[in-house]
Amino acid sequence: MAFIFKNRNTSNWLAGFRDITGKRCNRSTALPATEANRKKALRIADEFEAAANRMRTAQQVRRVISELHKSITGQDMAVVTMSAHLERWRKARQPTVSPATATTYKQAGDAFIAFLGEKAENDIAMVTREDVENFRDDLSKNKAPATANKLIKVLRMVFKDARDRSLIVDDPTEFVRPVKKGVSVKRRPFTVAEVQKLLEHCTGEWRSMVLIAFYTGQRLGDIARIRWDSFDLDKGTFQIETVKTGKKLSLPMHPDLQRELSELPRPISGDLHLHPETNAIVEAQEGRVGTLSNQFARILVDAGLRESASHQSKGKGRDSKRGESTLSFHSLRATAASMLHEAGVAPSAVMELIGHDSAAVHQGYVSVGGDALRQGIAALPSVIGGAK
Repeated sequence: MAFIFKNRNTSNWLAGFRDITGKRCNRSTALPATEANRKKALRIADEFEAAANRMRTAQQVRRVISELHKSITGQDMAVVTMSAHLERWRKARQPTVSPATATTYKQAGDAFIAFLGEKAENDIAMVTREDVENFRDDLSKNKAPATANKLIKVLRMVFKDARDRSLIVDDPTEFVRPVKKGVSVKRRPFTVAEVQKLLEHCTGEWRSMVLIAFYTGQRLGDIARIRWDSFDLDKGTFQIETVKTGKKLSLPMHPDLQRELSELPRPISGDLHLHPETNAIVEAQEGRVGTLSNQFARILVDAGLRESASHQSKGKGRDSKRGESTLSFHSLRATAASMLHEAGVAPSAVMELIGHDSAAVHQGYVSVGGDALRQGIAALPSVIGGAK
């Protein structure tokens, strides 16, 4: 027998009933939980149960209840579609997160809407746990476990917000298990010899990209975005704002990096990008660096530092999982951190340089590490040699 109840997540009466399989279901009646609405809400709950036991589709059940709701209240039942709620949630969150996080939110939302197809234009309350699990399984075929789980985590946030707004009663993501992670491959730093070999195979913008990463430990996307006026080649410093953490850092330059950049042709304007081609790729992909990571992987293969894993030989497409390797562009961050530690730079200064979160809250550009860090960076080995 159907019944109605209240809970703290909504101000409306909730209908409880069992479907034809005996499974307990909860749905909102969309009626305020007042005594005056008790009988009306119970009628809706009874109709929910009757419709569910006639094995109607979710869309048919929704239509029946909408008609009943209008006959009882004289008002149309408000409907918020999955696509509309997701777009509203994403726009509301965008000003509060970094561009990289906003891009992840958009990626997750676009993927889920594409997966749902026409169902994305139905009431968000019609999305089921099975829908989310099928989406997760589809992701796991083409994405690494960590990536798939990150996108599912975004959906959990979306549906939590929907429940907070009383758009749904049951969260379809609540009991969805994450993708099982495979055997992780521990990343390792480059050796000096490996960096030298890598530079021999770098062409165009990749040479300075690698040198900046090796001598400062900054992230691939941040290096791609850096502009000429970020550098003071006379003083041997440069400023960078990290996208992931939002930190603004003023960093010392290694003499080799300073000399390398001094020998490059200067642009007519300092606000032009040091790496215009790689920056254009990042901008075109809304902050994602997957294409650049793939380009760097090919350089590693050419340098003999990584096994080839062509799409054709593996039967994989562009959206497939990338093979794991112990070396990647991110390994240059580990290289910088390891060598600075070995040079005796304080761990706190290294943490600030590499851009990891710290307890300090910074205003403006922060000069990192002082003389100790400058001396530590100056002590890092030269990897340039004579070749360019």
